[in-house]
Amino acid sequence: MEQRSSILIVDDEESIRVSLKSLFEKENYKAETANSSSMALEKLDKSNFDLILTDIMMDEQTGIDLLKTVKNNYSSTAVLLMTGYASMETAIEAVRLGALDYLIKPISKEILLFNISRCLEINKAKSQINRTSEKYLTTLPQENKLTKKEMEVYKHLIFGMPNKAIGEELNVTLPTVKFHLKNIYKKFGIKGRAGILKVISHSRI
Repeated sequence: MEQRSSILIVDDEESIRVSLKSLFEKENYKAETANSSSMALEKLDKSNFDLILTDIMMDEQTGIDLLKTVKNNYSSTAVLLMTGYASMETAIEAVRLGALDYLIKPISKEILLFNISRCLEINKAKSQINRTSEKYLTTLPQENKLTKKEMEVYKHLIFGMPNKAIGEELNVTLPTVKFHLKNIYKKFGIKGRAGILKVISHSRI
């Protein structure tokens, strides 16, 4: 039997927590709730969750604050944000910080479930890529091992992130990104981004 995906619902409105938990359990997800970011972090310390669905506007800490902490300490957990106060700036920041998506309230049942399923699939695929690429990295000769900075660039590279976006994410200049990419390609014995597919397929053998 396939293991059920687990979802942590974070919202300071009890009615929303209760209704979402009921909805997800009817769809065969495992669901738990938290009424604040601090409670969510306590639960993350004790249990693993595949996805966090969190409101952005909460009294104690915002969903953006929670997102930052999750990406730093629980990077394998996907985050999906929702809010009734939409702004393009917040949406861009959320995605830049690692949220898989950003939903505007009110959200229909169909759209919410579609996005939950999609985010879980994306996160599962990312985890698979991470596992296979890490397996490949362990087979590299010592002289070809990636430096810490090269590893950071590489992890963004395998998800197809553009050079400019990698620079913004790592807070480095575009020439610096290109310098690290050149070293990565040389160590892997590939000519460019297309060779990354070769790296990943090699690691599955």
